[in-house]
Amino acid sequence: MLFFCFGRSVTVSAFSLLTYNVSGNGTTDWSTNSPQVQAIGRQLLYLQPDIVTFQEIPLTNTYQMTNWPKAYLPGHFLATNSGTDGFLRSVIASRFPIVRSQKWLDGTSLTNFGYDGNFTRDLFEAEISVPDYAEHLHVFTTHLKAQSDSARAARRAAEAGAISNFFVAVFLPANGQRPYVLTGDLNEDINRPPITTREPIERLVNTNTGLYLTTPVNPFNGDDRTISIRATLDARFDYILPGGLLFSNIATSQVFRTDLLNRVPPPLLQSDGRTASDHLPVLMVFTNPYGAPFRLQSIRVSDGSLSLSWETTPGRRYDVETSTDFKSWTRVATNLTASGTNFTWPTNAAESMEFFRIYRLP
Repeated sequence: MLFFCFGRSVTVSAFSLLTYNVSGNGTTDWSTNSPQVQAIGRQLLYLQPDIVTFQEIPLTNTYQMTNWPKAYLPGHFLATNSGTDGFLRSVIASRFPIVRSQKWLDGTSLTNFGYDGNFTRDLFEAEISVPDYAEHLHVFTTHLKAQSDSARAARRAAEAGAISNFFVAVFLPANGQRPYVLTGDLNEDINRPPITTREPIERLVNTNTGLYLTTPVNPFNGDDRTISIRATLDARFDYILPGGLLFSNIATSQVFRTDLLNRVPPPLLQSDGRTASDHLPVLMVFTNPYGAPFRLQSIRVSDGSLSLSWETTPGRRYDVETSTDFKSWTRVATNLTASGTNFTWPTNAAESMEFFRIYRLP
């Protein structure tokens, strides 16, 4: 007689991602003694993001970023090897191990994308090993050319075209099944520009890149604008654009503002948003796309053979265990790697009572 006890797994339920242009241009003091850095740090301590993409880190002060995890992001890893325009760069911090970081478009020619010049800064990537994810997470950040005159608008659109081409020609053919997200200061407002300047966002968000537009808002006033909190808040420049796998697993999102908090919780100060930057940080929480329960699809017994079929996630590994008493379990198959959305495992059918269970590996 055959009985079946179905699988078990332990997963990370969600992770939070923060993107933040921290306005380091022209800053001379980037130490943790700086009032600006301390205002940034208090927000990080309060929000506790798992992953942070920073734009506008002053190049000459990059070395001081190693002090930030000690003070504001305990246990986080740093990737600081982005490209630069000679003044600014991007940095990615992660609570989870960063297995690789790479600059992709640093100084690359934009001629093929409609502009006679080079990419201003960079498309920066951190490949991150999130616990219990079947595949590595790829986090990208960029900081497109600023200002609204026609020459710089054309350069910005060309930079967006180069990024789009990178995803289509380089990243997706090799990593299309993996979770990925593009973040950063795009220096465009998809909701408020003249129609001719929508082009950079539209070059990024389309079926070819697989990136989706999201519109986080402040929970107190429903406002999506992120710049300039130091003067007149009049535009949205800061974006989180997830690929399809992450887009379908968005749990929450917000534009964070300390000045709208009625009761400011410690360690925050109500003025921290303005002191920290002219940009507001944007936070998004994603549930684990690999953490959904999986089900048994069929049990078949024929001519002394048994086959078990169950739902799988491509790339995940599974073990099969047996027992006769639900107390002592023996592993009879290990590291069964799924290549599709279901897996069938054959074995000999026992003549006596036997229980089976399937364990999805982290």
